[in-house]
Amino acid sequence: MEDPDSINPTPISDDLMPGAKLSPYDLLIRQSRKMGKFATRGFDVTKEFLKQDVSALHPDKLLFGQEIRTEMAPVLDSKEKLNKIVEKTHQILAYARTVVLPSNVFPDTVIVDRTKITITKRTFFWSSEVISIRIEDVLNVTASTGPFFGTLTISSRVMNSTDHYEINALFRRDALYLKQIIQGYVIAQHNQIQTSHLDKNELIKTLLEIGRDSDY
Repeated sequence: MEDPDSINPTPISDDLMPGAKLSPYDLLIRQSRKMGKFATRGFDVTKEFLKQDVSALHPDKLLFGQEIRTEMAPVLDSKEKLNKIVEKTHQILAYARTVVLPSNVFPDTVIVDRTKITITKRTFFWSSEVISIRIEDVLNVTASTGPFFGTLTISSRVMNSTDHYEINALFRRDALYLKQIIQGYVIAQHNQIQTSHLDKNELIKTLLEIGRDSDY
């Protein structure tokens, strides 16, 4: 004789016969199975995602098939633009070193970039004085030349202990080249000629043409 309290071991089907009624126990089992299927499906999706190559996933792409929006992209773009501007600012347009002579054992250097002139005067080993002059602050530039050597003189509107700087014992051609580049830049700044859009070679060619002295 069948025990009325025993549990029917027959699996409960999700497909019910028309008019069939579920007992509270059968209803609970059916809901538990549905929840189990949902949890299993989520576990499978997570497992497949973890199997993917992490290096192949783009940070702005999808997670579980849905696109993620990120606010870091504008920041990264701005940083890249800033790095390009900084790199472009430090492009060297002209460079010269003084000649080593008995009266000038430690050579000085002059560097002209897109924003400033940097003069490094060396007095001893690992000892130097670095002077930076903005192109906007240059009032005038002159070059005194002889058969072989020349002296470059730069006058600045910013006066500390002196209003001009002399770089002696340059090769003649270097003194004239620096003078022409700096003079062209000063004239371009004074006349508000835009040069920031020019690349390095075009800028050098333009400044040399502007700064060229008129011949009779």
